[in-house]
Amino acid sequence: MSESSRVPVLVMLLFVMAVQLLALAVTPAILASDNRVFADPTSTSNPVVYMLLILAFTALLLLAIKKKKGWIVSGFIQLSIATSIYYLMVAFMPPLPALLPTAAVLLLLRYYPEWYVIDVFGIAVCAGISSLFGVSMTILPTLLLLIILAVYDALSVYKTRHMVSLAEGVIKIKAPLLFVVPRSRSYSFRKDQSSVSTPADGEAGGNQADLAGSNQTSGKRGAFFLGLGDAIIPTILVISAYTSLPADGFFGVNLPAIGAMLGTYLGFLLLMTTSRDRPQAGLPFLNFGVIFGFLVGCAVAGIAPF
Repeated sequence: MSESSRVPVLVMLLFVMAVQLLALAVTPAILASDNRVFADPTSTSNPVVYMLLILAFTALLLLAIKKKKGWIVSGFIQLSIATSIYYLMVAFMPPLPALLPTAAVLLLLRYYPEWYVIDVFGIAVCAGISSLFGVSMTILPTLLLLIILAVYDALSVYKTRHMVSLAEGVIKIKAPLLFVVPRSRSYSFRKDQSSVSTPADGEAGGNQADLAGSNQTSGKRGAFFLGLGDAIIPTILVISAYTSLPADGFFGVNLPAIGAMLGTYLGFLLLMTTSRDRPQAGLPFLNFGVIFGFLVGCAVAGIAPF
């Protein structure tokens, strides 16, 4: 890792940490709201449903990008964002008033998608989505989901490469599906028109923005990128462990959840040591790390996870 890459990598790691801590903080409110993604949190079919939704959503976006129908891509992304924000808001306020902050955030993202606006939004929405899915699945379906997504991420980056195409389309329309860490203070995400897949200067710094969470770098870009999925997917296991297993631990957070958090950071650091001359799939590293940390936490606490 080059000297100039260390600070942005540390910032991205701090973003992941912030997402997990905020997700833990909002989970009691999510639980009290009774909102759930799946009716039966124990069903092992939940990961299959989740995966089918990702495949359908990805296929639609890729088709729209290929047909140069950017308004379709933007429309679906805006709808997804609005739904995510709304579900987070209704955990803290009545349904009707929740429409107001939802609309305000959408307008801000639509007309001023600067990197710091997107980063603040990313932390909040990642925490909300992670918490919502984490309380909607118990340990076994969550582990199955993480394994499936890790395999899918590897195939979509190394084999079919369709996530690289999707990332380019998403960044081109300035969709808020990624964290942005500028290389310099003068950088503007709104004005950035460079390609994400062309390496230069022997380095490809940054991370691919995609729905499953892959890592890609490009030295020509003025910023590093981290897909929101890289923060969301591992955090689902953190929240599932927090809500599904006994609560004994530190500050009300049990050891399996703490182990999952530490494992996420280990996986992230391992990801950052990989070759930077081509796109790298993030979830195989992150999901392995969070699962490993979770199992270590269970062993230390003497808890049987299943």
